[in-house]
Amino acid sequence: MLEKAFRYIVISPVRNEEKNIEYAIKSVISQTIRPLKWIIVDDGSSDKTPDIVSRYLPENEWISLLRLSDRGYYDLMGGAAIKVFYKGYETIGDLDYDYLVKLDGDISFAPDYFEQLFNEFSENSKLGIASGTCFSWNGKKFAKEPSYRLHARGAARMYRKQCWDAIGGSVPKLGWDSIDVYKARMLGWETYSFEHIPMKHHVLTWTKGGIAHGKERQGRLCYLMGMHPLFFVVKAIRMVFSKPYVIGAIILCYGFIKSYVQKEERVVDKELMTYIRKDQLGRLLKNSMVNPA
Repeated sequence: MLEKAFRYIVISPVRNEEKNIEYAIKSVISQTIRPLKWIIVDDGSSDKTPDIVSRYLPENEWISLLRLSDRGYYDLMGGAAIKVFYKGYETIGDLDYDYLVKLDGDISFAPDYFEQLFNEFSENSKLGIASGTCFSWNGKKFAKEPSYRLHARGAARMYRKQCWDAIGGSVPKLGWDSIDVYKARMLGWETYSFEHIPMKHHVLTWTKGGIAHGKERQGRLCYLMGMHPLFFVVKAIRMVFSKPYVIGAIILCYGFIKSYVQKEERVVDKELMTYIRKDQLGRLLKNSMVNPA
């Protein structure tokens, strides 16, 4: 058992999650250690998402719903999730907390999910960002989504407040979740996704908006964060052998090349890009790369 109370705030950017939001709500409500506050920010949903959330508000005063107007489209290519997250973050005010959680609306997990993360933070004072590991439905069962072990998953990620402050918060742009962990590690923090702390991802990563849109978005992200060219080539080659196979790799490269041709501004400074590329090259040389992220 944990020896002290852990004060944490959860912020969930959601849009059109009527099929999944109740999974997340029931998961958070059942936690052995509940958050001080859970701010659900509805990004102009056109379905019943806000109605479902509203049903749980009267009996759970620590949950709040912030509704944003509908811009008419889901800004996936521009990093909508983190932008909407910040709308909720702005409402925290003077509330004192030790940990901050970004939680998607399509995630569910066991009642001790956050308690297990707190155990990891308690045992490692250098741990700055952490998450469980995503498992998605493959048609037969929930199977592990391939991911690099040092990449804390953005779907249900916890930040130690000191780390959050040190990295200056998240970049409100596409690629924020990769940039966060690289910047944290550059500053001496540790980041992990723990396989023994599972979570169910009810919408497979990179498939919102369609698989093609997701692969293009992923390619753009690789460019924006300054991914090492060789690392990107290996990533594209690996993608040839996973669904949707060759076409997925082609669309990934299209997204990268499109951003390169348009000379889009990187979302990292030179110091961080140098660190990212050095880290990625080191992973290649050690032959320990698992699903480059």
